[in-house]
Amino acid sequence: MIRASTLLLTLFLSAPVLAQPVTQDEYVKQTQAIAIRVQQQLMACWMVPQGEEGFRLGLDIVFFGNGEIDGEAVLSAETTKIASKRASLRESVLAALERCVPFTGLEELGAAPDERFSVTIFFQS
Repeated sequence: MIRASTLLLTLFLSAPVLAQPVTQDEYVKQTQAIAIRVQQQLMACWMVPQGEEGFRLGLDIVFFGNGEIDGEAVLSAETTKIASKRASLRESVLAALERCVPFTGLEELGAAPDERFSVTIFFQS
C-alpha cells in the first residue's frame, strides 16, 4: 500500500512537469525547427538534374511526427507551371521525397508521433 501511494504521489507530482503546455512562441519555434529538419533531409536526398539549374519548385507535404507522409505530396500551386515544363526536375524532387521518407529526428525536436504537420518545401536548383 505504501509503495502504491508513493508511486501515485510521484506520478502526481511529476505530471505537471511532463505535461507542461508550451507557449505560442515556443510552439512556433518548435514547428519551425521541425520544418527545417525536414527541409535539410530532403535537400540531402535531392540531386539536381543536369541542365535544370536556375529553377524553383515547391512541394506541399503533410507528415506525422513519426516521419511518415500523410497522403501524397503535391507540387505547390505556384510552381505547377514550371513543373509541367521541367519533367526531370519534377521527378528529381519527387524521388528525393521517396528516398528520405520516413523523416528522422522529429520526435527529439518535440513532435508527437501522431502530430500532423503541413509544410511547403522549396527546391532551388
